[in-house]
Amino acid sequence: MRYKSHHLKGFTLIEMAVVLVILALLLGGLLLPLSAQLDQKNYTDTKRQLESSMEALMGYAIANKHLPCPDKNAGANNGPNDNPNDGIEDFDVVAGTCITQEGNFPWATLSLKDTDSWNQRLIYRASAAFTVRAPITTFGLATNGVLRLCNEAACNAPRLTDTAVAVIVSRGKNRGVCTTLPSPPACVDERENDDADNDFVSHELRVSSVASPNAEYDDVVAWLSSNILVNRMVSAGQLP
Repeated sequence: MRYKSHHLKGFTLIEMAVVLVILALLLGGLLLPLSAQLDQKNYTDTKRQLESSMEALMGYAIANKHLPCPDKNAGANNGPNDNPNDGIEDFDVVAGTCITQEGNFPWATLSLKDTDSWNQRLIYRASAAFTVRAPITTFGLATNGVLRLCNEAACNAPRLTDTAVAVIVSRGKNRGVCTTLPSPPACVDERENDDADNDFVSHELRVSSVASPNAEYDDVVAWLSSNILVNRMVSAGQLP
């Protein structure tokens, strides 16, 4: 009785390579939507965080009759009210003024989270007239903020507002590091949000292109108007 031997053939290197390429394409197709979903979740969570931060600012103002100062992000440690990067507002106890008008959002003072969805601290700037405290007289019904919210870096009219009292900025997914070269001066709208002046830019997310090489923008910005703050203060019996 004769038996025929059967030899099992394995995959060739070419066949294995083709299979791996197909798997890579399939995985890539799955990962891209997941990445987009994660990005959207981070933006949504950060927007909510900034909204909660604005509510906390108003609560602080109602309790203290002024807004908190920023937490400075550089300089020497000169005591509990003048110490960098500790999340506590930094102010001159004698003069009643802020050490700096722009710095970290004072998360520890307000008992809030210290970073956004990308693990970056938030930028916070406040109008000086709304952060002063004793011995200086605090703001009143006729006091206006001086921070401007713009549609682009040039800050031409029309603007979103000229009288914001506080602005909070998340640098977004790129963490303030613009991927368009050269950076700076590329991505001028993002640069306007971290140059320590009274102008800020807020608009939809944009990516760079051949036609618009400086268009990259993924900051998340929130601001508090003087009208809203004064209205809350009046309703709480803290003004006039």
